[in-house]
Formats: sequence, C-alpha cells, structure tokens
Amino acid sequence: MIIKRTMLDSKNPLVRLLSTYVLWLGSEVLGGSLIYLYFRDSGISETGLVFGTLFWALAPLPVIALLNKKTMDFRQLMFLGIAARAAGYGAVAFLPPSMELFIFYCLMLGVPSFIFWAPFNIMYFEMSRGRAAQFGSVYFSMTQILGLVLPLAAGMIAMGFGMQAVFACAAFLYATVLVPVSALEDRKEKYSFDESAKELKGFKTLILVEGVYGGGVATAFVVIPLLYFKTPLELGAYISATTILSIIASFIASRLSDKMKKRRRYIDVFGSGLSLTTIAATFASTAGLWYVAVSVRNFFSTLFYPFTTAIIVDSGRDMTKSMVMREFLLNVGRVFGILAVLFFTFFLSNIHLSLALLGAVLLFYPLIIELKKRHINVA
Repeated sequence: MIIKRTMLDSKNPLVRLLSTYVLWLGSEVLGGSLIYLYFRDSGISETGLVFGTLFWALAPLPVIALLNKKTMDFRQLMFLGIAARAAGYGAVAFLPPSMELFIFYCLMLGVPSFIFWAPFNIMYFEMSRGRAAQFGSVYFSMTQILGLVLPLAAGMIAMGFGMQAVFACAAFLYATVLVPVSALEDRKEKYSFDESAKELKGFKTLILVEGVYGGGVATAFVVIPLLYFKTPLELGAYISATTILSIIASFIASRLSDKMKKRRRYIDVFGSGLSLTTIAATFASTAGLWYVAVSVRNFFSTLFYPFTTAIIVDSGRDMTKSMVMREFLLNVGRVFGILAVLFFTFFLSNIHLSLALLGAVLLFYPLIIELKKRHINVA
C-alpha cells in the first residue's frame, strides 16, 4: 500500500489531528484501564462508582450553556481540556483515594467531552466528506487498536510500581498532547444553541438514543469486570484481550459503505447485532462468559459506530452547529443511561440487568431512522 507523501507531511492538518487523537486516546486508555479497580480497592462500592460516573456526563452541560453565543477559540479550549484531564489523573496519582476524589476525577474526565471533543470533531469530520464512514472507522476503532497493548502495559506497571504510577504516567502523556494541538489551525467559532438545535433536525432523537446506550454501557462495562478480575494484571489482560475481534472488519465495512453509500443496510445489521449482544451479556455470569460476550459486543460496536457520525456528515449539515448539539444531546442521553444503571445497581442489586434495558433501547435506532425519513435521508 502506497501512502501519499502529503499524508506524511507534519504540516498536513490531518496528520496533526491524528497525532492529537492518538496521544489523547493513548493517555485515556492507559489511565482509564485501572481507575475503577483502584477506587473499588479503596472501599468505594459498585453503587458509589456508578453514582460518581454520573458527574462525567453532567460536567459538560453547564459548559455548553456557558459558551452559548460566545466566541470559541478552538486551541484554547483544547488546551483547557488537556489541563483538566492531566489534573484529574495527577490528583488521583498523588492524593489519597476517596469518594470526593473520584467525583473530582469524573468531573475532570467530563468537562473535556465538550471543550476538547467539539473542536476536534468539527475539524476532523469537516475533512471527512466523501469518506465519512472510513474516517469514522478510524475515529471509533483507534481505542480498540490502542487497547490491544496499553491496558496490559498498565497492569504490568501497576504490579511493579503501584497503580498510582500508572495515573502519573497518564497525566504526563496528556501533557504531551499540547504539542500537536499547538500546531493546529488558529480557529474561532461562535454558536447559538437554538440554531444548533435546528441544524440537527431529524437527528436529535437518534443522538439521544446513542447517548443513553453509550453512557449506560460505558458505565456498566467498567464496573461489572471488577466482579471477575481482582488484580491490575488480570484486568489489564482482560481489557486487551476483548479488543481482538474488533478491528479489521470495521475498516473493510466502512470502505464498502463509502463506495456504495448503503448506510441504512449497515446500520440495521450492525445496530441489531450490537443490541442483541448487549442483551446477551446480561446472562454472562462467569469471567469466561463475560469475556466472550464483551468481545462479540465490541466487534459489533466498532462496526456500528462509524455510521452514526457518517449519516450526519453525509447530510451536509454545518459541522460547528452539528457537533455542538451532538455533544449536548449525547451527554443528556448519557445522564439517563447512567441513571438507569444506577437504578438497577442500587434498587435491584443487579447491574447486569441494566444491559438488557440498554440493549433494548438501541433496538429502536433503525426504527427511528424510518420514522424520521421525512427529515433525514439515510440511503
């Protein structure tokens, strides 16, 4: 395969964005692999972990309201997002664990969901027109690629030097993201919340459903493994192993879709597969069954998610308005998804059951596309 020379040029904006993305995700995967195990071992219950995670989804909402109709300097916002993440992991690395520290960490995890990701997504997906699913595949599968190695590396570091050493490394790695971000274009944008809402007419319910499912599953999938894997090395090896099935197929499917533009077919098949495998994970009562369920679910996840952004990019909507409202709606949905997990964990004492509800919610995604076809055209 011949790589164009321009793709190797450090002045190429796509190279800068991808460098930013890889460093950011590497920091996130390394630090995030063991954070819940660390706080669980400090005495925080499953319910406490789910409750604290709620602040991750809540944190961006007041920020989005505060920046409404104000000029956003993309690089400055991304710098602040990097600082927030580095502060979160730095605090965990050097302060004694507590519920208050966990909530602070979740807040520092959540604020960049808007101030970092909105500018990044606007620039990245503006470049993706005509290759939206392929770009989306790179976007969503990169976590899986990094997840092949970094969680296991985190487990090995933790076994040798302690888990706080892993979080210190993550804080340092986040600081390195400043380098490629400082080379990004100097760009300023202003958004109106009302205009952003109008821009995504037809997509808002879809994004809410995506947020409910994503927020709930993200929470359940970091808490449930703690029932089966007790040491950093066990947990790191498990996370790395569950990514194996997920990577190659997403690139193949996305290239076919960009060429054939058959988004709807892929959404129906992969969305249904993701829903059903999530529901099936409800019944995974042993470490082995859980590993199989998560591996298959991750396979469908990396196939499905590129198309959730591709259909927005294909619609020709304004990227600034679209991505602002997308981040808002995703986080509103995440709040409800996490509340659902909290209900099953606290009131029913069965976090696994939340997966049945979340999987059922995602089954509505293809149906909503059909109901919204007057406003959106998904071929």
